[in-house]
Amino acid sequence: MQRKFFLILAGLLSLLVACSSTEQTSTVVSKPAVQPLTAAEQLALASGTGQLQLSWPEQRSERVALNNRRRFLAYAGQGELLVNMQQATELLLEVNQQVLHLQRPSDGSPFKVELADYTRNGENRLQLVAVTPTDATVQLSLPYPTLRTDLERDSAAFREVDQLINAEVAEGFPGAVLLVVKDGVVIKHTAYGYAQRYNSDAQPLAEPVALQPDTLFDIASNTKMYATNYALMRLVSEGKLNVNLPIQHYFPEYQGDGREQRTVSDLLYHTAGYPPEVHFFRPDNRHGPEFYSLNKAHTEHLILTQVPFATARGQQAVYSDVDYMLLGMLIERITEQPLDQYLEQHFYQALGLSNTVFNPLLKGIDKSRLAATELNGNSRGGRVDFPANRQGVILGEVHDEKAYYSFQGIAGHAGLFSTAHDLAILMAVSLQGGGYGWQQFFDQATLQQFISPSPFDHKFGLGWRTAVQGDLAWHFGAYASDTAYGHTGWTGTATVIDPAQQLMVVLLTNKKHSPIVADGDSYRFSGDSFETGRYGSILTLIYEAVQR
Repeated sequence: MQRKFFLILAGLLSLLVACSSTEQTSTVVSKPAVQPLTAAEQLALASGTGQLQLSWPEQRSERVALNNRRRFLAYAGQGELLVNMQQATELLLEVNQQVLHLQRPSDGSPFKVELADYTRNGENRLQLVAVTPTDATVQLSLPYPTLRTDLERDSAAFREVDQLINAEVAEGFPGAVLLVVKDGVVIKHTAYGYAQRYNSDAQPLAEPVALQPDTLFDIASNTKMYATNYALMRLVSEGKLNVNLPIQHYFPEYQGDGREQRTVSDLLYHTAGYPPEVHFFRPDNRHGPEFYSLNKAHTEHLILTQVPFATARGQQAVYSDVDYMLLGMLIERITEQPLDQYLEQHFYQALGLSNTVFNPLLKGIDKSRLAATELNGNSRGGRVDFPANRQGVILGEVHDEKAYYSFQGIAGHAGLFSTAHDLAILMAVSLQGGGYGWQQFFDQATLQQFISPSPFDHKFGLGWRTAVQGDLAWHFGAYASDTAYGHTGWTGTATVIDPAQQLMVVLLTNKKHSPIVADGDSYRFSGDSFETGRYGSILTLIYEAVQR
């Protein structure tokens, strides 16, 4: 029996040498254990979903070394491969210079191979070495990575981050939740301070409510990315949207005053010429009483037909909520679904993200799980008044006045609530080229189109903010690579995706849940003065922690 084993092994090694062409192939052969497929995995293999779907051997090029080779994203200690041997009896695959010897099960059923012993962080390589018989084909599928958690691995490295945030909480900062992902692993997920610290009179609560790692935050303008941009990228990938077409192609009623020349990409680059915002929620807004609207349908009508431009098209990048209000409307027009329903169906529910919602109180989320924002409606400590203004601490309702009063909580520029972990999964979809597990939401080409720096202002992509040239170090920190991108939110939220470092950071704060203080002739939220709520120092310390 032992002699027969060595003869077989010798034959396999000879086959490896014979099949090697332009690359030197490893002579280490593993015979990994295989497992039966779950129902979900059977469906994934049959439907061709996941990161790679291969039918090998192939003849995709006359250049021999281009055939039967692929790269894939994975992380050390994880990964799997689904195999349908079909008519093949034996299969030799090379994963990162380690050869796997696979045999067809007696019943011929597909199976799963764990790749945890063979994968490495970042780019991995898969190659067909040989198949027996030589005219047989095999079907292979690999999923996108999914996040793992190891909070003990680098806990000591974050001591300076912890000290800074805890010191600022002791000085009056309300609170924060920080999550860090490095090489596919959640290595930091910590809550600091309080979800509710002050009452509507700006006095400390006798029993403040502590933040938890799974507290939901109003992510403000991060909505633009993890709601609106995600929907847009999916629609582009599906061929249902072309960002280079005029907006009027999708909204025939969008005309007059140069609207006909504005393209969808103008909105995404913030070069359409719109002002930063229009206070639809105030009858005394600067554009006149005819722009007063507390009704979503009327607000949309105003945006499509009357909101004036502040500058010429393409003159400069002016960050504008109006751009993203219109983009949210565009998604609803194309999909014929409300924005929140489309996103829940195609992203959040598909990913199992039950804590990522618009209007959380209406979706069954208890107030105890939500981080509070402003202390007394949108009054800025009694300095601002308008007829529709809310009273008391804002909790579970979107803070942004335009989203709340004029869009009933669901808008393209603001309104989404989420947790740090849910956001990390959404961010992983982008980091991984549009997929997570066995699901693909948009393609790599579309993602690259959206995150590439704008020709008008390199600090913007199509909606995304970019770390190119370090001009946004206040957001990304001192060490972000030029490939990093993300966004911020006015309530105190920041996200960073850094492909070059295989790093993702979610920093959620409720810095607007703080007393208003005088600032010369104006005023400010006291939470805005702390380093934790200004992002850059925290991000810099995080990069230092993971690079030690």
